[in-house]
Amino acid sequence: MPVISTNVAATTALRYLNKSSNSVSTSISKLSSGSRISKASDDPAGLAIATRMSSDIASLEQASSNVSSSLALLQTADGGAEAIADILERMVSLASQAASGTVTDDERSSIQTEFSALLAEIDGVASGTRYNGVSLLDGSSDYADDTVETCAVYSSGSSSGYSAAGQTEDAVASFSINGTTVTVSSSSDGTGTQAMSVEDLADAINASLHEQGDYTVTASVDASGNLIYETAETGERAQLTIGNVSGDGALLSAMGLSSGTDISAKGSLVEALTTGVNIVVGASGADTINLSIEALSAGALGLSDLDLSTRDGAGKALSLLGVAVNSVAGMRAGLGATMSRFEFRSRQIDTSIENLEAAESAIMDVDIAREMSKMASERVRLQAAVAAVAQANKVPQYLLKLLQ
Repeated sequence: MPVISTNVAATTALRYLNKSSNSVSTSISKLSSGSRISKASDDPAGLAIATRMSSDIASLEQASSNVSSSLALLQTADGGAEAIADILERMVSLASQAASGTVTDDERSSIQTEFSALLAEIDGVASGTRYNGVSLLDGSSDYADDTVETCAVYSSGSSSGYSAAGQTEDAVASFSINGTTVTVSSSSDGTGTQAMSVEDLADAINASLHEQGDYTVTASVDASGNLIYETAETGERAQLTIGNVSGDGALLSAMGLSSGTDISAKGSLVEALTTGVNIVVGASGADTINLSIEALSAGALGLSDLDLSTRDGAGKALSLLGVAVNSVAGMRAGLGATMSRFEFRSRQIDTSIENLEAAESAIMDVDIAREMSKMASERVRLQAAVAAVAQANKVPQYLLKLLQ
């Protein structure tokens, strides 16, 4: 029905004009920003998901930086440990030279001078190996390994010692400790053997070990009077094995041994809550790798009191230097394992970032070709709507001509 008071056609055309105009504006906004979601109402759920992904990507990028810094720190520590290993190699040569019977005590004093200097240099390298101003190998940093390590120990449970026996021959017992054969005997005067206290037994065991240059195991008496055997090495690498037990039964029993029975003990370690620092290597604060570094000072390696000025001292040094070399090698192996773990995590982080960026792009990024096609279509509708509004506005004028 033709009317002049209400131009319904113009209102309808204007509504479609506004709709097309908004569509063109939205397309321009998406194309200029490169984002499919230019405002929250475009895709509320997609925006929430993409925002979380963006946060995870930022966290992973920082985690990647954390991993790179940790690898640099570990490589620095390993460089210092390598230098200490080289020093120990020279110290072993000096100890071997001093332990030789062809060297005089005066020459051993000269050797001790260099040996003491090298001991001081171990401490110098340990404190001088720094990352970001923090010493890594002297046990003073937050990276220090506070793990409590124990040596391998066997307690004989014996507290009475060896009682004199009516024997015409010496009472002899032998056994091996970590491959070193130990021989202990109680002399007989032809009618009976001499009694030996627990302390005498410990001294005899140590003397037999030292005669063969083995200072890695020590026999001692604890506060309860028990004879105990313990290793110089500590931690899970420490092992005490007693075997090949034979000889006088009473003498063996006094040392807590019995013929044909082997004994084995291992050291242990107890992780401390303060050990090292946790490096964040993921999007969550719970994704961490513990970074801890064992101390390699002369004291930590058990070398502080070594003295090459005597042949016995040189023999002791040679034996304990072997333990120190093993400790440094084990520590470097631990560093290598941690570095390997960080390297694998670095690759995993890079892969995660790549996948998250791809997923975020699928949600957020605009399809340029599709949006251009859509905008072109909306521009045609916009032009048509403009023309339609213009024509609709002329309709009342046409109706007024009927009144003329």
